[in-house]
Amino acid sequence: MATDLTTAPPPPPSPPLRGRRTSGGMAKVALRGLMDHKGRLLSTVLAVALGVAFVAGVLMLTDTMNKSFDDLFATAYEGTDAVVRSSQTVDAGEAGGGPEIRGRIDASLLDTVLAARGVADAEGAVQGYARIIDRDGDPVGNPSMGPPTFGGNWQTVDRLNGFTIDDGRPPESAGEVVIDRGSADDTGYRVGDRVPIQTGRASAEYDLVGIARFGNADSPGGATYALWTTDEAQKLVGEPGKYDSIGVVADSGVSQTEVARSVREELRSAGDTGLEVLTGREITEESQSDLKDQLAFITYFLLAFAIVSVLVGIFVIYNAFSIIVAQRGREMALVRAVGASRRQVRRSVFVEALAIGIGGSIIGFVLGLGVASVLVSLFDLPGSLVVRPSAAIIALVVGVVVTVVSALVPAWRASRVPPVAAMRDLAVESGGVSRLRLVAGIVTTVGGLGLVIAGAEERSAVLVGLGVGLLAFVGLILLGPAIARPFSRGIGAPIARARGVTGDLAKENAGRNPVRTAATARALMIGVGIVSFFLVVNASLRASIDEFLDASFTGDFVIDAGDFGIVGLPTEVADRVSRVPGVAEVVPVRFSPARVDGDDTFVTGTSPGIFDLFDGLRVVDGSDSLASGTILLTADEARSLGLVVGDSVTADFVNTGQHTYTVGGTYESEQEGTDIGDFVLGLDDYDAAVGSADVTDSSVFVELGPGVSVSEAQPEIEDAVADFPTANVQSVDEYKDAIGGQFDAILLLMLGLLALALFIAFIGIANTIALSVLERTRELGLLRAVGTSRRQLRSTIRWESAIIAVFGTLLGLVIGLLGGWGLITAFRDEGFTVFEVPWGQIAAVVVIAAALGIFAAVWPAWRAGRMNVLDAIHTE
Repeated sequence: MATDLTTAPPPPPSPPLRGRRTSGGMAKVALRGLMDHKGRLLSTVLAVALGVAFVAGVLMLTDTMNKSFDDLFATAYEGTDAVVRSSQTVDAGEAGGGPEIRGRIDASLLDTVLAARGVADAEGAVQGYARIIDRDGDPVGNPSMGPPTFGGNWQTVDRLNGFTIDDGRPPESAGEVVIDRGSADDTGYRVGDRVPIQTGRASAEYDLVGIARFGNADSPGGATYALWTTDEAQKLVGEPGKYDSIGVVADSGVSQTEVARSVREELRSAGDTGLEVLTGREITEESQSDLKDQLAFITYFLLAFAIVSVLVGIFVIYNAFSIIVAQRGREMALVRAVGASRRQVRRSVFVEALAIGIGGSIIGFVLGLGVASVLVSLFDLPGSLVVRPSAAIIALVVGVVVTVVSALVPAWRASRVPPVAAMRDLAVESGGVSRLRLVAGIVTTVGGLGLVIAGAEERSAVLVGLGVGLLAFVGLILLGPAIARPFSRGIGAPIARARGVTGDLAKENAGRNPVRTAATARALMIGVGIVSFFLVVNASLRASIDEFLDASFTGDFVIDAGDFGIVGLPTEVADRVSRVPGVAEVVPVRFSPARVDGDDTFVTGTSPGIFDLFDGLRVVDGSDSLASGTILLTADEARSLGLVVGDSVTADFVNTGQHTYTVGGTYESEQEGTDIGDFVLGLDDYDAAVGSADVTDSSVFVELGPGVSVSEAQPEIEDAVADFPTANVQSVDEYKDAIGGQFDAILLLMLGLLALALFIAFIGIANTIALSVLERTRELGLLRAVGTSRRQLRSTIRWESAIIAVFGTLLGLVIGLLGGWGLITAFRDEGFTVFEVPWGQIAAVVVIAAALGIFAAVWPAWRAGRMNVLDAIHTE
């Protein structure tokens, strides 16, 4: 009897694949799937490796820096059992100028310390600013952008001296100097040469009698050192009759704690106050900790770029796994049809992600060794590269976690593939955008835009940052697919008109899958957004400086040391310039940290002529005469402290103690950026408060007399200060260029670091184009069959890639320009008065992005052009 097929019961469902063997089989399937698509595997591993390389490189740089400076201070204080120093400090970091400033101590304390029980020997230390001048007359080193340039005394107690003579002998009399081996090698100086050296007080030549090494290094941490006898060092970089500290060596068998306690008791019994005594271990740990805190910004700065690279990599890895799932969609559907559970399918994708994460992270760590070596060389760190297990573990964990997290959505999507999909063509992704997502994207984008505007109005950089983050990382992620298609068509319209059918196909293909196009654009958006942000900030800062000088400064020259006022110039520079014929006004400006009304701040020293040279300064109450015993305050600071003209103000300086002044007047700045400080003293009062040994000029402003031209006066002024190589005599235009050049150097460094993130983003574009080619295999075959040439096909794919690249670039420009505008506007009270868009550079970014987009599609386009037409048409 025949079986009635219409009424026969369906076959029982296949049992789910279970057990250890099945799980192992799924893992093998997953790994085999990876090897079947080596191109996708390579690009994904590369995206992981590059992100991990930067993270690993920064971590190893940090470890190397810490180890180098830990060893540096361990060497410096290796033989020191105790240190005596002043307890009078001002935190110049809070005041805006750097580390803690500490007062000096009397040299007479040395005898008291030597008399303490358990002290075998002791010696005073002197240290200050000094610049060695090379044979070409140029200063060695750059204390504003690199290691410091020191001068000090040669320690005659061997255990207290970290230096050892490598050639020659120690200094024995005035006029003799020893320099570090690193500086000697850089300049070519040898024992017996005459070496010019400039300090904060003078410039002179000295007989080079010795070249020294610091421990096993040519120089301590890359710093330059000039070392004189103690008396000479006190005259040149310290203060006669004063030490910066006193180092102590304990008797044999006496511990550091015991000798420190003994010295402390001896000083107390002698009635010496305002001092503190630390053990050698304590001063070593404090110095190491302080320097790490000061250098932490370098680590944070570089880690910020590493995080950007990792974020960009997340989008790229996500797209790569979308490609993997798409390429193996039919395979996964068949596996589901024979009984595999959704969990097993998800597990197979996670196995792939884990394999790629581990492999990419290992490769990235190896590349990170090269990155770290380059960074160590860039920062000129002594010693060898430090590779600690913690750096390897963190880098590997970051790479694996980022890869697995990026695979979450593709894994979920793979598990949702219905078994019946094995019987028909499989749509990889839906091109639609839900209304909920659209509404959420609009609301979030508008909210982010509102925060940026509010932050700009409220002068809050935090609100601006939150607004940009909300806009970039939430709003445009949600809204991106909705705008991808119209943007792609708009961007592609000129290409379609210029390239005909080829351009029209590229335009339509770019907008065909807006979800994936938007996801690809996000990676590029982040990189371009940060690049354009820095371009805008740099251009606006330069424009603000130019406007400030043009609108406010009526002088003709600015003389400075090119170090942002960190050290300054000897006061003799201003004296010499004032004697040049044709010079009408010379106004030096000096800054010193001080504690005013209990708060650490800066006090300015200048002459009343400053009000004539800057139109933006206006006296509100009292006088700008800066008469002896008076102090000038900004109107805002006077209101904050509740002071009026005639009231008294007390200021504490580390070396001279407490001074009381009468408020002689208040002033305000009508032009943003012309504020010369909250507290202003006349030059004589300033010098007396700071101590003549520490007085230097941050800048010297010069105004010429009537009828004297800049071109006539500049050579004479330069001749007058020729003995001071650090003195840069600049006209107003030259000063603008010099300031802009400093910021341009920082900008180039940032752009160089961001190049890695952009490269990762273009890997993502290449992956997306490869997936687009995969999905349209049959369509491409049909195009070839009806007469499209290989050249036309390749051109279509390249232009499609260019459209996606430009789309991501435009999104990034929106973020960058908006963030730049918000920050500049929020900081308008700090001197950012002009919002400037460097349109030429912005246009170059768009052109470069389009060109790189075309380049990213070269390989997928070549493969598409090589397809066999019949095989492509019959692809399922």
